[in-house]
Amino acid sequence: MKVVLYLRVSTIEQAEEGFSIRAQKTQLLDYCRVNDYEVVEIYIDDGYSAKDTNRPALKQLLKDAEKGQFKAVLVYKLDRFTRSVRDLYDLLGYLSGFGVDFVSKQEKFDTTTAMGRAMIGILGVFAQFERELISERVRMGQEQKVKEGKRHGGRYPYGYDNEGKIIPHEFEVLRRIRHMYMKERMSYKKIAIQLNQEGITRRGYEWRASTVAMTLENPFYAGIIQYGERMANGKYPQRYRDKKIEVIRSIGDHEPVWTQEEYEEHYRLMHMRKGSGYSRKLEYWFTGLLRCGRCGSAMHGRLTTSRKRKDGSIVRTPYYICNRRKDNDTCRMPIFRQVHIEHLVMEYINNLQIDQALKVSEQRKIKKQQANIEKQIQKLKRDLESIKERKKKWQYMFVEELITADILRERLDEENSKEMELQQKLDELQSRERETPAIQNMLVSMADLWPVMNDEEKKRYSTRSLKRFEYIPQKKIQKV
Repeated sequence: MKVVLYLRVSTIEQAEEGFSIRAQKTQLLDYCRVNDYEVVEIYIDDGYSAKDTNRPALKQLLKDAEKGQFKAVLVYKLDRFTRSVRDLYDLLGYLSGFGVDFVSKQEKFDTTTAMGRAMIGILGVFAQFERELISERVRMGQEQKVKEGKRHGGRYPYGYDNEGKIIPHEFEVLRRIRHMYMKERMSYKKIAIQLNQEGITRRGYEWRASTVAMTLENPFYAGIIQYGERMANGKYPQRYRDKKIEVIRSIGDHEPVWTQEEYEEHYRLMHMRKGSGYSRKLEYWFTGLLRCGRCGSAMHGRLTTSRKRKDGSIVRTPYYICNRRKDNDTCRMPIFRQVHIEHLVMEYINNLQIDQALKVSEQRKIKKQQANIEKQIQKLKRDLESIKERKKKWQYMFVEELITADILRERLDEENSKEMELQQKLDELQSRERETPAIQNMLVSMADLWPVMNDEEKKRYSTRSLKRFEYIPQKKIQKV
């Protein structure tokens, strides 16, 4: 039978235990002569630990096993091959898949025999036990770290360096992302596009809708250390429910980007927009607003296939379903089309009479506020230009040796702090200025604007204009 020899020794073992490469080779060659084995190759890992399978000669052996050049692997002792029961089980399973047996001289472990093959099953039991034991120990250690307010491993997220200290310009990007999402009502995708167009990357990578969402959803930015995943609708993800694992959270000692109140605020908005899995698109204009008139639960959008066109394409119609009916079928509210709700909402709005005098008064008030905002914006821009000029002067004074490097750093830190504060105020005012036309539009009949709006505008307009309403079958909209 054609066999290959695998020899391994670490420097410590070679010195202390006498497992030299030469000694293993001599013993195995003698064993092959006695058993009439033909040695076709010898693989040697000299100075590599058996704690894992990341060894060059072992990797080459596994690649050659695929070519069918030998029928068995021979080692002097099991721990020469690996010290892990789990790795041994996986390696033997891999070799077996290519018809390669395994023989250990010292333990008389031989998969060419029935007894040897039965040992693989026993190893599988121990491998599973080892995996679960390691997993349990790791979780216990990570839980304890979280309870102490420490991170449980991994890299620090965007905004922090490797030591957990803040990176100012990345912190500003994070705050801006929240502002764009909450104040400007931009979608994840539009935020990503805007940042990418401005050349702002996420540590060398482009922003995507998914990374924007994960950033807003990350509790670490609110000063929270978490092990596991956050609850959604009172339920943990399936993998945690199966194992009955409690998600651990505590307050960390790092500097947060947002307050916990801000985090909860935008997290609720994210959850409302998602609509519990159904309303991930903006076709559902009334998600988060519409309530079941029978049980009071939220109603979420879903797409239902209605018919096929002549060209074979499928027409999918937006519907709404009661959350309790969807979750546990405890409510029998019928599923109904979005256009039906749209009709009732328009009917309700058309019946509202807006006092013209009030409308004119509000328009004048808004114009006055807008003029005041514009004055503040121009002043902030002038102040920012002044800061830039002062920074240049401080640098000039340092070059001319009028001040020391320490004084320069101190003055620049002060100027940068002022600049950051003013820029934040400017961003907020510019956002308010952009929102003013939208406020004016809300004074106009919603029924007049609705037909020319796209899905995103309808969703945004509904969220800003309406608070909450119920639908009761066979009845009109009931305001709450």
